Amino acid sequence: MLTDIDRAIELLKDDSITTLEIHRVTGISLKSLTETRAKKHVEDFVNNLKYSEVMALADLFNDLQINYLNENDDNDFYKFVIRMGDWFDESIGIQKEYYHSDEGLDDDLMVATAIQTLNDISTRDKSIMLDLYFSYTRDEQNMM
Repeated sequence: MLTDIDRAIELLKDDSITTLEIHRVTGISLKSLTETRAKKHVEDFVNNLKYSEVMALADLFNDLQINYLNENDDNDFYKFVIRMGDWFDESIGIQKEYYHSDEGLDDDLMVATAIQTLNDISTRDKSIMLDLYFSYTRDEQNMM
């Protein structure tokens, strides 16, 4: 799993995206971006950025990843997000059913609320959803 700083660094090291494109999306000085890439002092540069600039870089990195996955892998990321949403909805429904059943526990509705919160957090944060997607698609997953 990459941190937001790691994502920003990876984006700046990626030659497939131009400094002009990065500047347009993030608002970071074109001159600074060009100098940083030329000198290859990306880590130092990112460490001295404002929080909002690092987040803009990380968000652009995430968008590029998502677009790549959807364009080259038959919308796999989009399909994964839909599948996760369905799983969250089903899990919430199961917890509500437990609560209303004879075997229901007092905290079953609280568990449903926690699941809803996880759903809200993961769907709002592209970094989390990408991390979940990559864990989902990783080869040789052995949960046993």
